[in-house]
Amino acid sequence: MGSMLKYKFVAALLLATTALSPLSAFAQDKLHGVALVIGESDYGGLVKLDNPKRDARAMDDLLDELGFQVDRVLDGDARKLRAEIADFIESAKDADVALVYYSGHGVEIGGENYLVPTDTNLATPETAGESLVSVDDLLAELAKTVPVTVVLLDACRTNSFPPGQLIEVPGTDTPVPVEGPGLEAVKGPVPIARPDLPADSLGVVIGFAASPGQSALDGPPGENSPYAAALLKHFAAGGYSFGDLMTMVSEEVYLKTHAQQLPWVNSSLRRVLTFGAPVEDQAGDDAEIRNGRRQLLLTIAGAPDTTKRFVETVAKSEGVPLDALYGMLKVLGVDTSGGEQDIEQQLREGAKKLKDFLATQPGNVKTDPELVRLAGLADKAQQEGAIDLALKFREAASKRADTLDAAVDETEANLEADRLQIGATYADHARTAVLNFEFGAAATMWAKAYEQVARWDDALAFEYKWKEASALADQGQYGGDNEALTKAIAVFADAEKLTEAGSDNWAAIRNDLGTALEILGERQGDDATLRQAVTAFEDALSVRTLEHAPLDWAGSESNLGVVLMNLGIREQGTESLEAARDAFAAALDGFPREQVPLDWGRAQSNLGNVLQQLGDRTGDVGLYTDAAAAHSAALEELKREIVPLDWATAENNLGNAYARLGEGEEGTDTLEKAVAAFRLALEERDRSKVPVDWGLSMDSLGSALASIGQREDGTATLEEAVSTFEQALEERTRERSPLDWAYTQRNVGIAAKKIGERTEGVEWFDRSIVAYRNALEELTRDRVPLDYAQTEGTLGIVLLARAKRSGERDDLVQAREAYAAALDIYRQVSQDMADYLNGKLDEIDGLLGN
Repeated sequence: MGSMLKYKFVAALLLATTALSPLSAFAQDKLHGVALVIGESDYGGLVKLDNPKRDARAMDDLLDELGFQVDRVLDGDARKLRAEIADFIESAKDADVALVYYSGHGVEIGGENYLVPTDTNLATPETAGESLVSVDDLLAELAKTVPVTVVLLDACRTNSFPPGQLIEVPGTDTPVPVEGPGLEAVKGPVPIARPDLPADSLGVVIGFAASPGQSALDGPPGENSPYAAALLKHFAAGGYSFGDLMTMVSEEVYLKTHAQQLPWVNSSLRRVLTFGAPVEDQAGDDAEIRNGRRQLLLTIAGAPDTTKRFVETVAKSEGVPLDALYGMLKVLGVDTSGGEQDIEQQLREGAKKLKDFLATQPGNVKTDPELVRLAGLADKAQQEGAIDLALKFREAASKRADTLDAAVDETEANLEADRLQIGATYADHARTAVLNFEFGAAATMWAKAYEQVARWDDALAFEYKWKEASALADQGQYGGDNEALTKAIAVFADAEKLTEAGSDNWAAIRNDLGTALEILGERQGDDATLRQAVTAFEDALSVRTLEHAPLDWAGSESNLGVVLMNLGIREQGTESLEAARDAFAAALDGFPREQVPLDWGRAQSNLGNVLQQLGDRTGDVGLYTDAAAAHSAALEELKREIVPLDWATAENNLGNAYARLGEGEEGTDTLEKAVAAFRLALEERDRSKVPVDWGLSMDSLGSALASIGQREDGTATLEEAVSTFEQALEERTRERSPLDWAYTQRNVGIAAKKIGERTEGVEWFDRSIVAYRNALEELTRDRVPLDYAQTEGTLGIVLLARAKRSGERDDLVQAREAYAAALDIYRQVSQDMADYLNGKLDEIDGLLGN
């Protein structure tokens, strides 16, 4: 593509042409633009509208400043409106660009759109129709003489016409019902071609305030409609194509109406319209915030529909603005699918922090003029969703606070007030850093804020210390930073000392501490740390009772269930797993499905997981059926279009339950259902986006394929299973998660062993033996004794099979060692397994001649 050349139109509107196009009079000369602005408010027979006249006056002023020659009609009846339109069409004959803005009632009848004058009479279908003004006719007339036509319709307000209203359009004899709100999509006529213009320097742009068939909001009394407000905010933007400008208007309306209204644009304009001399300043802090807002709007326009539905759901459930949530998505890079992990979880947690931020913003303790100025800019940027810019202003304010801090050290005058304002500045910086997911910076700022207020305000000191610990915990969780988690645990302990034991704040601290301990214990495979987490959650639950704080109680019960389940997986017996089951069941009682459907769905999915673990441990196949039912229930709320990654997790969990059921049944039907569920999960668990979850689903898929392969002839499905496991190991690495790596290695061993039994030679047996020995490097006797015993026992089976095929005595010796190691554990927990292993040892001794 060539570079873009731009040419001036009355200091306002430009028609861009490529550098390779021949220059013409249209491109070189100043363009002549005319505009007709119509505002219809004072209706006699329809619902009066508060804002159209105000909208029209404001648009008149803006277009006049942009260089248009503007005519305006306010509260025009049919006669006046038709006359003004006819005059405008006549005056537009010499114009290069004609723009019509209409604010008022509008209607679609029989596939055509009409403007509704103020004297429209609904007494009969004939009188209702005789005053209507055709939009299609207006477009057609302008297109005959004007190269570029722009028509913007802020019409079809809610409840424009009474239910069942019939209208007979002039020239017809059949009344047609008004079936609903909204205008009909318009393609637009082909505009006039002039000999002095390039063939593609013409077009029609049609903009509706709402999507076809949808109504447009009028806005609060005394203000502009959402569509007019968006036009006024962005129509003068310089440096943007006209298409981008209308996109920004559409997304602005979407945000300001909380996703209730999304404008629609159809354009046949084949050149790029931009504004060359905007009336707004192009430099300075306010301009930077405006540009940040506009870049956010363009980012939103490119977001997938599933992302938008998820953001809307989170914003509604947490009661926070869409603007800031989309700002968080922009920071996380979701719009570019930037390979971030746990994006949905981070956004949900970010929404909760934003809600807390909005609810707990301190009063204005700042008196320094520069701090006041920078704080105001940061607040404005946050309101506009430009949270990355807000962080920039917070950083500047913190630098100013550093300067003040040094000055305060030199004088004791007004010390308390100065320290509090410095602390508040650091705290504001920390809050905005959290909204930008810069948790390390946030922790540093919370610590600095605490140091400023510790002597003066106990409540603030406690809040800042708690927030410091929370930011460190987030850095540990989302940044994979175990050192930050360790530090968070220590800072939570410091915060706990600043509040009263048994209070609500103490309970919240204990809950957050439990979460940090659970994450660290899970990563490090440290049962002692996990048990500390159990104690912390139990402490929280001593205050967070069902009667006192039901949702907090349910959240802590769910957290307790997770840590108990992780402990139960590592332990012998079922005590911890049963306690986890009870905790998840309790959480379901505290999460009303109609009030918090996503939390309810996640609790159902967790319940299904622990039921499956209990089934594994007890051999009770009925628990697998119960697990599948719990996961199916979870999927009723964790919908793919709303929370795609949660949906994928629930599908993966359902696949695990089907796999367990299938292993106990004849045939492969249920196992095939498991494979289908895992493949569905992988559609959302994209490796570049959530590599750890992708690896988990690949491992689960490999296990289901291996189970099917064992029931089929040949080795094709088994070899596919081995390949799937080996792909999983590319993300389930020993460094990232040693136990997961070991379990997948063991799965490779199982599938390779079966292939070895069906093929000649010892190649697949060798592959199996290597995988089992790899697994045993992490599945140690001290760490996971039952897994250690199971792996040693199966390794013995493979070595014995190899010995019988190879005739090598060393294989028999190694097989005996593996069986003996397994027996040492099983004789303590299972007499049946102990008897089996003793029998294998006797067999090997016989082969060795002992």
